[in-house]
Amino acid sequence: MVFWDYCNMDKYPGSRQGLSRRRITLAVIVDVTLFLIVGIPVLFLFLRGTPFERGFLCDDPGLSLPYRPETVSTSVLIIAGLSVSIFVVLLVELLNTADQKCRHPCQNAEGLVYCVRGYSVFLVGFVLQQLIVEFVKNQLGSLRPNFFDVCRPNFNRSLCPGYISEFTCTGSEHGAEEIRDSRQSFPSGHSSLSMYIAIYFSFYIQRRLQVTFSRTLKIFLQFGLVFLSLICGLGRIQDNKHHPADVIVGFLLGSSTAILVFHFVGIKVLTHFDDSDDLPSRSTNEPQDCCACRVTTPIIVEPQTPAPLLPNEYFSGMSNCNGSVLRHTCNLKLNDLPNVRRHMSTPITPSREIEDV
Repeated sequence: MVFWDYCNMDKYPGSRQGLSRRRITLAVIVDVTLFLIVGIPVLFLFLRGTPFERGFLCDDPGLSLPYRPETVSTSVLIIAGLSVSIFVVLLVELLNTADQKCRHPCQNAEGLVYCVRGYSVFLVGFVLQQLIVEFVKNQLGSLRPNFFDVCRPNFNRSLCPGYISEFTCTGSEHGAEEIRDSRQSFPSGHSSLSMYIAIYFSFYIQRRLQVTFSRTLKIFLQFGLVFLSLICGLGRIQDNKHHPADVIVGFLLGSSTAILVFHFVGIKVLTHFDDSDDLPSRSTNEPQDCCACRVTTPIIVEPQTPAPLLPNEYFSGMSNCNGSVLRHTCNLKLNDLPNVRRHMSTPITPSREIEDV
């Protein structure tokens, strides 16, 4: 895909090793267009999709469960899922920063581009898995466990026990939208979306998070995401919204979509920002200026050779000093010896007064 090429302009040759503005503009237009081509049908199927009118068996116990309000609605799930995903990205960066003992907040452009790229791939997979879910829901028209309580079908009872294909929903307590939703059981959209988020960001954590203060932090974060997904999916069974098979298939769909998207798209997109290049080496404890910058090579000062002793001629020359003025001059020269040793490159010559003597 072209979308992520312009995020890595410094990797390409050319003017200032970057892409031209025309190519960047073209990349944005192409990728936004593709995103809308997929996203608009998903939104339409979710809001106005007409499910297939499937029949049922008389007094089917699998469709006779009572109606219960949703514990987690679709809108709440989407908001919570996006919030959790953003939180995971920020948490990973904060943990990396804390482990590197940064002196300053992270302001590295490559780290920001890495996060944008990773989240862009996530959004693409999010739309693709929702397209599959909504398409299958409307094509199959599978009935929910609370279908009889919501629809209250009116049909010819003389056909029982048998398969009823012609009926009319008379339930007015829940409205037309709820009746339409009662024919969209398979697969579970909640299970698919929650598991997609959990598996995708488990891969993201595994690739991006590099800390040395804990060896189990990664697995606990990854398990926490999967555990939240399991709670969301199993809650749909308790709310009489899905059959167990709907939830299981939803988990499989979400996890397989996350694996395929991250493997075929995410890894290639994030190749230029590998952890070994973007994050500092862990073999040093030197403080860093930025959480995504490289380790600065410490300056090694080679030991200097001690200054040689002063020539004997200098001392022999000063040993001939006599008189008050000359003794004062000699004492001054001897007091300056430490400075002379420190500046060993400066040649030492006897004073003019000594030469006159």
